[in-house]
Amino acid sequence: MLIRLQLDERLWRVVHPDKPDGLRFRNSAIAFDFAAALARLHHADTGQRSAVRVEASGACVEAISYG
Repeated sequence: MLIRLQLDERLWRVVHPDKPDGLRFRNSAIAFDFAAALARLHHADTGQRSAVRVEASGACVEAISYG
């Protein structure tokens, strides 16, 4: 599962595959911690690979991966 963390006009949006609208955060650290927790829980529950990709200014990087 890939969870995306997107910078969207000064707000960070955490996009889970099951919730395409995402959740918005003002603080990037809180948004990243939330996304990482979702990925970690998914991996713990299913044993499947889970990752967080950060997307900003036209670039992206896979910041964390479990499994």
